[in-house]
Amino acid sequence: MATAAGTSSADTETECSVCHELFKNPKLLPCAHVLCRHCLLSWLASNTEALCPLCTGAIADPKEKNKTKGWEEVVNALPDDVAMAALVESTRVLSQDHACVVCQSVAVSICLNCSDMVCKACSQAHTKFSANHHHKVEDLSSMTAEELAASQLDHCSVHTSKPCELFCPTHGAAICHLCASAKHRACPDLTELAEAADKSREELSQMVTSLLTEEQQLEEAVAALERHLEATEKVVQEAVAEIDRTCDQLENSVKEFRRRLKKMTLDAKAKVKDTVLTVKVTLLDHRGRLTSHRRVADRTTRGSTNKGMCDVTRALRDRVKDKLVTCGQRRVNLKSVSMVTLIIDAAAVSRIEKELSELGQVKISPASVGPVQVRTSIMGFVVVVVAFYPLIVSL
Repeated sequence: MATAAGTSSADTETECSVCHELFKNPKLLPCAHVLCRHCLLSWLASNTEALCPLCTGAIADPKEKNKTKGWEEVVNALPDDVAMAALVESTRVLSQDHACVVCQSVAVSICLNCSDMVCKACSQAHTKFSANHHHKVEDLSSMTAEELAASQLDHCSVHTSKPCELFCPTHGAAICHLCASAKHRACPDLTELAEAADKSREELSQMVTSLLTEEQQLEEAVAALERHLEATEKVVQEAVAEIDRTCDQLENSVKEFRRRLKKMTLDAKAKVKDTVLTVKVTLLDHRGRLTSHRRVADRTTRGSTNKGMCDVTRALRDRVKDKLVTCGQRRVNLKSVSMVTLIIDAAAVSRIEKELSELGQVKISPASVGPVQVRTSIMGFVVVVVAFYPLIVSL
């Protein structure tokens, strides 16, 4: 993995998220995350899918691996993050021991051209040499890694001792005058590097503005969604409370309806019972008298003289005749006895079940999910419940 040159950066922006060290050969992924080249190769080799370890964004199409010799060519095709590389190098330089490269005393300045750290005395002599008269020396105490990276001179990648002064749009490369004469003579539209940098700076500035605007819009959209969730939560809480109140009211009505039905049934039962018991007592009384007369007649038949039999028969004749007539008049027709009858209107029950089922339907419109629409749906629910309640009470 990449090393930190003996120190670690305090700014995690310059640290690789895989090895947690200063970037080495940083590669810019399609998702704009940055990884060390070696870390990226290791990650791709150990994972079946070519996805960014930070955001799971696609790094490359896995089919590209089959078209090449492996992931190495795919990674090499990714652009280098030269700005990050410069920032890392500046961080590394500033993190070194601040010792003068000439006299080894404490360094207080740094040469932006050669990155040499020098003490106060040596810094004055540094620019007096003919080779260094154009060098720019800055105070270390106020120098940041970003400032150091931005102040570095661009050197030609071919003639490393020569500064880059031209830019070739055809090859997209910063070149020196030697390269322009040797390899880019046929390239049209060669421009001054400073001019090309100004155009790039302007384009990047516009890009930053556009991206910042888009970020703000997305932040506002996320905030709006969060507000919508809060409003929805409030509406749902109110709806749940209203549902509880309404269902409690319906439940109380059903309980009261049940109590009334039971009371009516029990009262009817009591009336039927009283009637039946009264008739039963009367019948039992008459049955007892008939039994007594039957026993007298039976006893006389089995053990009485002729005279006694005639006397008893004469005595019982009118009584038994009266008893039989009275008993006949008091015969009970069971069909005439009042019975408890409970009539449940099946159609009414079905209607209630249907309306309750309709009350249980919750509809959400994807096109309009604002709190006003949600509240309207809730109020519609309450209206239906209120319209349904008299039906329950009427039962």
